[in-house]
Amino acid sequence: MGRPHRGLPSTKEFVQGVDMAVVVLALVSAALSAVSAAGQHRAASGVARLRRAGGQLPRAGAAGFALALLATPLWLGSWGLDVGAFLAQAGALHLGALSVVQPLMVVTLLCTLPLAAIGRGWPSARDWAAAITLSVGLALVLSARGSIDDTRTGPGSGLLPVLAALAVLVVVLVVAARGRSASVRAGVLGVAAGVLFAVGAAATKLTAGVAASDGLTGLLTSWPGYALAVASVASFVLQQSAYAAGPLATVMTAVIVTDPLTSYVLGIVGFGEPLPAPGAPLALTVLGMIALGLGVASLARSPLLQPEPELPAVVPSPVPARAQQGGPRTTAVEDLLDEDLRVDDLLVDDLLDVESPVARLARPCVGAGCPEP
Repeated sequence: MGRPHRGLPSTKEFVQGVDMAVVVLALVSAALSAVSAAGQHRAASGVARLRRAGGQLPRAGAAGFALALLATPLWLGSWGLDVGAFLAQAGALHLGALSVVQPLMVVTLLCTLPLAAIGRGWPSARDWAAAITLSVGLALVLSARGSIDDTRTGPGSGLLPVLAALAVLVVVLVVAARGRSASVRAGVLGVAAGVLFAVGAAATKLTAGVAASDGLTGLLTSWPGYALAVASVASFVLQQSAYAAGPLATVMTAVIVTDPLTSYVLGIVGFGEPLPAPGAPLALTVLGMIALGLGVASLARSPLLQPEPELPAVVPSPVPARAQQGGPRTTAVEDLLDEDLRVDDLLVDDLLDVESPVARLARPCVGAGCPEP
């Protein structure tokens, strides 16, 4: 007997395939984002150290610093990974629900921890506990969410009103952050940046749909692509302002917790994604969100994720005498030799100033303490 013809996959098999594709794309995006951030941070730190060693002021050489980054292979490669992370996230948002993909992006923080531990020691027990708490919270949220394919609906009538309300909320948060303490200002600006990251994710989902259906012409003649550009620039500016305003842990916690929560609301109100069923699914979702928040807040305070202390500035050595006298320009080797010669001259002078015991006895005594002849 021959093998029966299997035919097209069933609806359940198709849904399971979409579920797996969404999860894989989201996790790939999170991992690429973590590697990209680590590479860009290492490249930028290296360029900054070289510029400090050369005596160049950061504020006066901002353009030069940017050009130096563009000439750094590590930074360029990391930026390429960042582009790949965005494309993977766009694919996940196109296939899956906003309220599922954005919580999965929290995995970026988990991927950042082992990368930050390279050369700085093993994560502490508190770090592992925070990572486990975050993972459990994510598992609870996703398990209570249900099938991803059931939420593959277009934007609803409530999308534009909720986007407008979120834009007003961001403006209110920015105004409220003025005149606050450093920690409060950093937290409020971090929340505003997290809201815009969620708006950018919604715009990415819409843009991916337009690109898949209408191509480049549709992208240029519809609003989602332009909304994505505005949200991306504004969220970047607010995040950098939050970093400059206060502690890193406060900003990371605010951004990473606000993004999935806002995305959850956007998915339900703007895209018609259903709420978890009453009872156990809804309770698991609430517990999962709480665990996510606690895990992120604890992990963001890990010493491995804090900036490394800068080394003290190196004081330049005095200019060699030949350069001061207008002589020929010296090389680095000649400067070192001049420095060694100056040290040797000082040592010789000190040795010549030391009297021998015989010379000290032969020297005539002058003063009130000398014996009478």
